Amino acid sequence: MTTKAGRLPLGERLHQVVWRWRMRRQLGPLFEEIEKQVPAPGPPKVLPFYSPAAAGDVEGILVPGSGVGAYVPEGFEAYAWLPNPAWKWVPPGSDGALSNARAPDADLWAKPVTWSEVARANGLPMDRNTRWHEISGPRTSHGHRALSPDQAWTWAPGEGTIEPFAVHTLYELLSRWTGRDDRCLAGKWEGAGGGWETKVHLVTPHWTYHVWACAFGDLMDWLGQPDSFEREQDLPHVIWPESREWFFACLYSGCWSYLAGSLQLIGAVVASDLEAHEVELSDHPH
Repeated sequence: MTTKAGRLPLGERLHQVVWRWRMRRQLGPLFEEIEKQVPAPGPPKVLPFYSPAAAGDVEGILVPGSGVGAYVPEGFEAYAWLPNPAWKWVPPGSDGALSNARAPDADLWAKPVTWSEVARANGLPMDRNTRWHEISGPRTSHGHRALSPDQAWTWAPGEGTIEPFAVHTLYELLSRWTGRDDRCLAGKWEGAGGGWETKVHLVTPHWTYHVWACAFGDLMDWLGQPDSFEREQDLPHVIWPESREWFFACLYSGCWSYLAGSLQLIGAVVASDLEAHEVELSDHPH
C-alpha cells in the first residue's frame, strides 16, 4: 500500500530501515571475514631481470603523435620500418624452416617469407609505403590465412611481436652501439595487462607504457628464446638504451616494428638480412 503521494506509509518505511540495519549487523562480520581471506595485491609480476625505472628515464622523450611519429620519438637522424614475415607451412626439415613455428602441429614446420617475396610472387611492387593487404593476394574470411596452398605464404605476419630469429640479427646490429651490460628501458602498453604496473610511465599522444629498467643483454636473451605464450605475454612494446642512441617500437596491434637511430645504424639494419625499409617520421603508418 502506498500513500497518494506515492510514498510508503511511515510504519512500512520504519520497518525497512530496521530490516536494513539488522541485515548489516548480521552480515557485516561475514563480509569482514571474507575480506580477510582475499589476498592483498602483490608486487608487479615482471621478469626477475627487471628493476624499477626512474622518472628521468622518460623525461624529454617526445613522440609527435602522427604518422610513423605516433610510435617513435622525434630527434633521430633516421628511421626504419621492419615488417614481420609471413609464414609458409612446409614439410619438416625443409631448408630455412623452423620447427613448429606458426604451424598448427608438430607435423608441419614453417618458413619465414618476407613481404618482398610475397609481392614478387604476386607480380606486385613493394616499397616503404606498402600495406600487407595490398600484396597478400586472396585470403580466407578472417584474413590470417592464404586462400590457396599454392600461394607464397600460408599464415599472415604475426601481430604485436618480433620474431625470435629476427631478435638475434637485431641484437648483433644494436650491439655495435649498446653493450650487453648497458642499462636499457623497456615499456609495455598499459592496456596489455601482464602485471607490469609501475609508477614510471612513458606517455605518448596515443599510448601510455609502464616502464622498467634492465640490462640490454638480459632482455635480448629473453626475447631470443623460442616463441611461447609466456614470451608473448611479457613482450615489451618499446625498448631504448639509457644513452638514447636508438629507440625500438613493437606495435601491440600491428605486424611490424619501427626503429629510430643514427644514419649508420639504420643503414646497417636496412643492409642486413632483416627485411627493413628506411622511412620518414612523417610517413603514413603501416
